[in-house]
Amino acid sequence: MRKALLFILLISTLSLTTHAQLTGPVFDTVLFNKNLEFASWLVEYEYVAQISAERFKKDTESPATEVFSYSLNNSWYTVGGNLSGNAFKITRHIVIDSLYNISDYSGLFDSTSLYSSGLALHQAGILFQPISDTCNLYFNSFVHRNPDMTISVIYLPAFQPSGQAIYGIEWEYIFDKNGRKLFKQNSFTKGITAVWVGQPRELWLNYRNTDKPTLGSLFFALAFRDYFTRLRIDTQFTICTLSKNNTGEYFWTQKNKIN
Repeated sequence: MRKALLFILLISTLSLTTHAQLTGPVFDTVLFNKNLEFASWLVEYEYVAQISAERFKKDTESPATEVFSYSLNNSWYTVGGNLSGNAFKITRHIVIDSLYNISDYSGLFDSTSLYSSGLALHQAGILFQPISDTCNLYFNSFVHRNPDMTISVIYLPAFQPSGQAIYGIEWEYIFDKNGRKLFKQNSFTKGITAVWVGQPRELWLNYRNTDKPTLGSLFFALAFRDYFTRLRIDTQFTICTLSKNNTGEYFWTQKNKIN
């Protein structure tokens, strides 16, 4: 548990340093940092979902078909429930404190927000199922309430039972604030790649078919950084590298490719 906590806290120490080059497009540092912050949140979301899973496995009499997490006031919560008619019904609500202790939650909550998030997750699951079946991969789902109050349901590859990590596919469904109407679908599916996780080594992520690091590539780098000596995201115009310094803190460097 302590190791996992350290893993999450170190993410906040990440920084971006830019090495200017005379050629190539200007690197969008603002967008990179925005996506990096969101990817960090997704990594913590995944960890919270993992430690919450055992609690929900015990609900054998009324198992939840939809499970998602959310963060509020420095705490994480995980909600499980089922679709009842045309509405989402919560069957279990737990809270995870800053030390990752888990307890049942019986306090106040925004029922409208949670019901709409559960409904969005249910609908996204139906839409994504054919894609998941075609890929024959395990995926993690993430539910996020956007600043404009729309709801994003994001699918990224999970760590596979085979011992492989997957990158090169990411999917997002954006619903209205009520979780009923699909507004938009975003996807990246160019070059799905499996990587064996084992002996530490430098890893190059091939994203040369896109002009900037994707959210999924940043998530992969943060999630699996402890298993590699260095991670490089190789895009069409830049190479972004995640390394560890002598004090054990992670940092990013970016270099434009010379045309």
